Amino acid sequence: MNQQKITTGFVLIGTILFHTFFWKEKMGINVLIFTTYILGTYFFIFNKKELSKEAVFTSICTLLMATMVLVNNSILSMVMFCISFMSMVGFIHQKELKFFFYGAFQSLLHLETIPKNLFGKKDELEYTMGNWKRGLVYARITILPLIVLGVFYSLYYSANPKFANLSDQTWNIFFKYFHWNISFESILFYLFGLLIVGAAIWKTAIPHLTRLNNSHSETLFRKRKKRELPTLNPKMLLLKKEFQTAVLMMGMLNILLLLVNVIDVRFVWFDFEEQPAYSLKNYVHEGTYLLIASIMLAMSIIIYYFRGNLNFYSKNKTLQYFTYAWIFQNAILAYSVAMRNFRYIEYHGLAYKRIGVVIFLIAVIWGLITMFKKVQEHRSFYYLINRNAWAVYILLCLASLVNWDVAITRYNILAETKRPLDIEFLTQDVSDKNLFLLKKYNDEIVKKLPPGYTQATLNKLCDKKRKRIEMKKDKYTWLSWNYADFRNEQMLERY
Repeated sequence: MNQQKITTGFVLIGTILFHTFFWKEKMGINVLIFTTYILGTYFFIFNKKELSKEAVFTSICTLLMATMVLVNNSILSMVMFCISFMSMVGFIHQKELKFFFYGAFQSLLHLETIPKNLFGKKDELEYTMGNWKRGLVYARITILPLIVLGVFYSLYYSANPKFANLSDQTWNIFFKYFHWNISFESILFYLFGLLIVGAAIWKTAIPHLTRLNNSHSETLFRKRKKRELPTLNPKMLLLKKEFQTAVLMMGMLNILLLLVNVIDVRFVWFDFEEQPAYSLKNYVHEGTYLLIASIMLAMSIIIYYFRGNLNFYSKNKTLQYFTYAWIFQNAILAYSVAMRNFRYIEYHGLAYKRIGVVIFLIAVIWGLITMFKKVQEHRSFYYLINRNAWAVYILLCLASLVNWDVAITRYNILAETKRPLDIEFLTQDVSDKNLFLLKKYNDEIVKKLPPGYTQATLNKLCDKKRKRIEMKKDKYTWLSWNYADFRNEQMLERY
């Protein structure tokens, strides 16, 4: 049995498993089992020497994210599993790929090769298509009479009650002994599973994607031009003008950002005044939006002015120093936003967006470091995008290790915040995974309830969560089992 037939066998088995594991189920232990099967097939299909470090790393992350789907069952862990799975497939099938986005893109391009892998080589596919064309001739002879028969059957069924009654009895007997539990949606799901499993297992490379990947370089090189005459080079004059413009712009931007940072240091770092909830919320959001705009502007300017020979201009030290100052000031701005966010958490506790701001700020700091290295080491735009893409991927995988629903609930209940507990947020906005904590810390919650809320109000809000959990409990099989739901179900048995 050749390798192609073995691989096809793995694909067909995987398609059946995919349908069995995920049809009318939610993501849970089925994700971990399915991932284990896919990774297991790679041991038989791929040589270990063919795997790059990117392939090994994304495989480990995919298995870790599948485990987090089982443990935390959060939306973030599910999203990161899908992203990691797609990237893993791309890097495993093409070891030459290094650019993060090409890994996921390769797995999408791989879908177009599935018909060829399913039916064989090109000549075999053409032979199969030829058989289909001959089959259509016989189908036309058979199907046309059946359509005409169906039309007249419907007319007689509608016009003659006795014929309709006899027909119903006949069909009831037929379906009693020949019962097929196959739906159109189920068939479509089989085809969807074939696409997923086929793209993951069938060994196929996309040559033009490899060529595109190999065309990138992380380091910039000076482009030298021949000087035909010993006169002043117009290109040199243009480079000098561009340098002067860049110095002027970076100098003014540094002065402007310095004013913003001085104000933040004065009124955020040291003399922060207590503000109403709505004002404090806008205070954090405005700072975050300012930081995003500033970082995007900084990246655009640095990428534009340090894209080519200006990196190698002998007198560009002034521009480099202004750029380093600009990057450093953006780091100060990021710290000011972090201070605002932590003030917000200190007053009102944790929330998803506040955690998102922290994750964003970590990514910003890494982005500023890579921009510094780009200027200092004459790195390319490809270097900047690729390093930051991998950093964000790793950062979000690490964030998926935490069950934020549980972390937010526990912190808000136990922390000494300066505002009353936002019970509506914990019971309505946070997912049902925190119900066991609402029951466990019932006494602590009652002590921190805002005005107008009582134990009865809390019980009523928790009962809504309880009903949602009980409705889902019998909807799925063991394939959807996850620890987060199991923990709540254990709580329901105790209370």
